[in-house]
Amino acid sequence: MEGAISTTSNKTVRNIIIFYIGTILLASGGGFIMASGQDAGGLLFVLSPLLMVLIVRFFLGAGWQDAGLRFNLGKQWRWYLFALLLNLGLFPLVIAVNVLLGFATLNFSVGEILPVLLAGLATQFVPRLFFALSEEWGWRGFLDPKLEQLGMADTRRHILVGILWGIWHFPLILSTDYTNVPLAIFLPLFLVGTILLAFVFGQLRKLTHSVWPAVLLHGMANTVGYAIVEGKFISFPNELLGNIVPGSLTITILYALLALWIMRQKQVQEKTWADGNNTAVPHPTN
Repeated sequence: MEGAISTTSNKTVRNIIIFYIGTILLASGGGFIMASGQDAGGLLFVLSPLLMVLIVRFFLGAGWQDAGLRFNLGKQWRWYLFALLLNLGLFPLVIAVNVLLGFATLNFSVGEILPVLLAGLATQFVPRLFFALSEEWGWRGFLDPKLEQLGMADTRRHILVGILWGIWHFPLILSTDYTNVPLAIFLPLFLVGTILLAFVFGQLRKLTHSVWPAVLLHGMANTVGYAIVEGKFISFPNELLGNIVPGSLTITILYALLALWIMRQKQVQEKTWADGNNTAVPHPTN
């Protein structure tokens, strides 16, 4: 039995290493193509986690049992609603805070913003949801549960996934005009942001036993974010202090609060489960 467990663990570690190295190589290739001015590089970059998941699950024996592909919608509908609506409230809050603090300026009047934003949301939703699926099937649908199978505790697992996920973004950041902040400052802050988001997305997967709420939350974040960026109705003269991507101080603070909150939900759930199992069962009396 111990030999079988050891063999399974070794196979899991092997598949994790192959998945990550392959994903980084594909992402780096996409970065080089983007740096040459070809848009196809962006597609290769964003599809790299999905491509490697398909390889390790179909051809290297990783299977699909732990992929979290069941929706579990009946029991977990509140988390789906949370995933759908969170960023519709979070991003306006980020913008409002940045404007009030003088870290951002509005280029349109408030009345002009809404139709531009709605048009952007409608245009961005489907492609951004698909791209989020590609990422989340890799990071939360494969890497996170595989590390959990190896016995890695939640906090350590989310930190590791957040670091590896953040590093995967580096080819995109280095090959595009992603930020005006010096990279020596931006990259560490960006990693802090992806670690905090890894807590949110990872716990969402664990709370629901499904990857789909994480896909929806990630997809909505990208949908709203790109609708704002491409709508060009807000400018960030100081991207370090105020921006809507990981790597700015204001949104990092909000992500930290969100991560603390969702970890609290884990504790509440565990306490509820423990209280339910510790309830004394009365024995029949003679």
